[in-house]
Amino acid sequence: MCRHLILTLLALILSACANVSRFEKNSLVAFGQLLDASNEPLYYLIRIDIKKSANSRIMSSQLKLSPDSPPIALVEMRPEFVANYLPPFIPPPQWPDAWKLKAKEEQVYAGNGFNIAFKEGQLIFISICSHCAGGREDPSVGTPDRQHFYTLPLTEQQVIEVFGHPDRIYKVNEVRY
Repeated sequence: MCRHLILTLLALILSACANVSRFEKNSLVAFGQLLDASNEPLYYLIRIDIKKSANSRIMSSQLKLSPDSPPIALVEMRPEFVANYLPPFIPPPQWPDAWKLKAKEEQVYAGNGFNIAFKEGQLIFISICSHCAGGREDPSVGTPDRQHFYTLPLTEQQVIEVFGHPDRIYKVNEVRY
């Protein structure tokens, strides 16, 4: 009886530690959790680091930067287009000066659940988030063929439809920014 109780307690403790699903595909990482009374992890944060490289499937995926913006593939994204729909990112005053200087090296636009960075006119990073910074946004992503658009958070199947099958999915303790 005591052994059974200890094993049950240990299983509960270990399962509570790894409650975030991490979906990895090439330069894309998505984080999901049980949200809004869901039965499966819903992916609320997607980060794509193009500096690390990105495959053609990821780069063909579509974004709608606002409800009135046309869809655009990541590979076609340019600062001029993004500036029409998102304001420039302004570092918070509480950031250290070193971070503020680093932020000035890139053209960054943020809003509507998106954070998009360019360097010398080239897309280098995208973050898409529905449940971040204590708020709720409704960013929209679409399949490369523009047939299906989904608002974050996404199910695992929707992430696969938009970006392709993962290289790896595993549980982590927390999301690190």
